[in-house]
Amino acid sequence: MYLAHGAASYILNEAVQKKKISKLNGHEQLVVAILTILFGILPDIDLAILTVTPIPTFAHHSVITHSILFYLSLWLLLNLLFFVLKKILNKKGRKMLNDELLNIIQYSFIISTLSHLFLDILFSHSAIFFPLKKQITILGNVIKTNYFAQYMFTPPFACEVIIILFFLLILYKKYIKRRKIATNIFKLLIAISCIYLPFTIYMNLNTYNYSSHFRNGERIYDADYDRIQDSRDADTDNDGIDNIQEGDKKKIAQFAKRISANKYFASNRQQNIWESIKYNSGAFNSYRIISQAYFEQNLAIEPVLKEYEQKRYNTNSYTQYTPSPILLYEYFADNGYLYNLDTQIESGSIFFILTNDKMVNMGIVLDSETFVTVLDTDKRVVTHTKDNMQRAYPNCVIKAVNSYY
Repeated sequence: MYLAHGAASYILNEAVQKKKISKLNGHEQLVVAILTILFGILPDIDLAILTVTPIPTFAHHSVITHSILFYLSLWLLLNLLFFVLKKILNKKGRKMLNDELLNIIQYSFIISTLSHLFLDILFSHSAIFFPLKKQITILGNVIKTNYFAQYMFTPPFACEVIIILFFLLILYKKYIKRRKIATNIFKLLIAISCIYLPFTIYMNLNTYNYSSHFRNGERIYDADYDRIQDSRDADTDNDGIDNIQEGDKKKIAQFAKRISANKYFASNRQQNIWESIKYNSGAFNSYRIISQAYFEQNLAIEPVLKEYEQKRYNTNSYTQYTPSPILLYEYFADNGYLYNLDTQIESGSIFFILTNDKMVNMGIVLDSETFVTVLDTDKRVVTHTKDNMQRAYPNCVIKAVNSYY
């Protein structure tokens, strides 16, 4: 999760220490509230700390600052600090930092930091038992992260919205004059969010979700340790050969066969709102099937295509202007890898459908009679024959990548 750590820590702390907090005066309650929110986001301070270390920031869930042991140790040090303060403060200081306030702050710290770690492992993976490297998750192996989904269409986002709305409702009831209409609006938004959550779970369970690689329980962020996250690295094994040219066609074919058998959601987002929702939830189109097939081998193709666009069009920008499907076709065409589809094409080869010399679709060859692609009428990923594709695209030409190594 990204946004709800501070809000969640505040809600939990208010629930656990409600009676104690209610006995504090208004200023003290405000101090506790602010500190609780800060404690809730404290573990993510490692994103700043890691910028001055050899460890890249994308690996922050695998270091000590996201471990239970680290925050239990800090909590004990905080207890020691408060014990010393109680001994050295004079009457004025003791009145300002009384025992009740210090005790509440102590427990706010451990409640907030541990709630952060809990939310981190709710849907994602984190090494909370560091120095053990194994990364733990609660629901992350069931509700997995989709490689293509927009974050606002995912279960973690829905949970964050619910948490933040409850947080705002609590603040509203506590500090603002109540208006019936405002209360009803909050309740309506929370109700909508609670309906949206199971909807996102349904979408997640009907899309193919795999966006992380693991080795012996440890998430692999950077296989070649070049400080470039693998999903952004055009050469993940640092051997001088770009990822597209290292794809194992046998594994590509096996992946395509597997996803077509499971009939995951497919979508061409231009058709209607429902298709757009499916697309933003991570449903496959033809290009995404190919991209995911490579990513299964930890070979992200998007960084290769971005570099290719910069060279081909002489662009110097962080923004990719040409759609990835077009770049993929141009990449193979410019390198002379495309041949007319025939019985000699290997299983696992990529193919492109052209009408009037314009690329209109693509897919993966399973055998001479079977192909995996998403046609405009497909609602789920299924296999197609050559005749199916030619009926969908009359007078088309089909070219395949015969070899790239």
